[in-house]
Amino acid sequence: MVTYNSMWLAPPKSWDEFEDMCKSSFQLRWSNPNLNRHGRSGQKQDGVDVYGADSFGHFVGIQCKNTVSGISRAIIDDELLKAEKFNPKITALYIATTAPRDVNIQSYVRTLNDARRLNSLFPVDVAFWDDVSFDLRKDPSVLRMYYPQMFEQHQPTREELLRKRDISNLSTLLNVIDFSSTIDHLQWGAKYIHSLIISEYDNILNTLNSPVFQLSDADLERVIYDFATAWSNLISLFRKAPYNYLASQDTFSFINPGDFCRNQEENDLYDEITHSMGNLQVKISNFCDFINNHYHEINLTETSAKARKYY
Repeated sequence: MVTYNSMWLAPPKSWDEFEDMCKSSFQLRWSNPNLNRHGRSGQKQDGVDVYGADSFGHFVGIQCKNTVSGISRAIIDDELLKAEKFNPKITALYIATTAPRDVNIQSYVRTLNDARRLNSLFPVDVAFWDDVSFDLRKDPSVLRMYYPQMFEQHQPTREELLRKRDISNLSTLLNVIDFSSTIDHLQWGAKYIHSLIISEYDNILNTLNSPVFQLSDADLERVIYDFATAWSNLISLFRKAPYNYLASQDTFSFINPGDFCRNQEENDLYDEITHSMGNLQVKISNFCDFINNHYHEINLTETSAKARKYY
């Protein structure tokens, strides 16, 4: 079975991308996300493209060479001379290259470091493409950033697409219903009906009657139908009943002097409205339970807060 660790990674053609790869590679190697690229294209960099602390906390520099054909002793010597001028002083130089591992270069570096150590100069090491790509394969998210083609591109199923559409339409509906405030207002019974109840119903009706509002989930459609029907029944009774509007409270008050209805017909209507408000509370509760259990992508507290700003 082919795994990320066993897959060969093609070196990048862009030197700029290679510098980013080197930075990611050494960040993973040293578990340090705080390495920095030095300067920008065209600026003098004194042999250092990336700098920061290694896993021991030592300040080091990295020179990135996009040299697929190979790296020579002359290049190493030249980069060392430049890096010795870097400020602040580094404790080691790493030359990262897109070239494959080379035993002759490794041998030269060991001999060179022996001589530098005798002269109290910082050591140098070469990170070949084999080493850089090995580091990159340690983290799939980093690997995906540079080699997205290696990862399967998920094609959503028909069911996933339909659910996504249902969530979109459901969100449109929820954005006009402040459930928290509505439940509070329904506690008053027929005596008081807040204008929010009427305004919300008008917006619910407009949303549900829109030609673009369609649902594939039959159970979702049923619970919406149940609370929308209960809401509609309440509004129908409200429009038949004798209410006065209290502007200071933005509320409609049932006309019943001394808390007594003026006749039996209005008394019956008062009872029907109270019962209808209780029924709407039940239907809303059923709807919210359904959403919380089956649509975890939806946060009803957040949608209610959003709707509250609308009114």
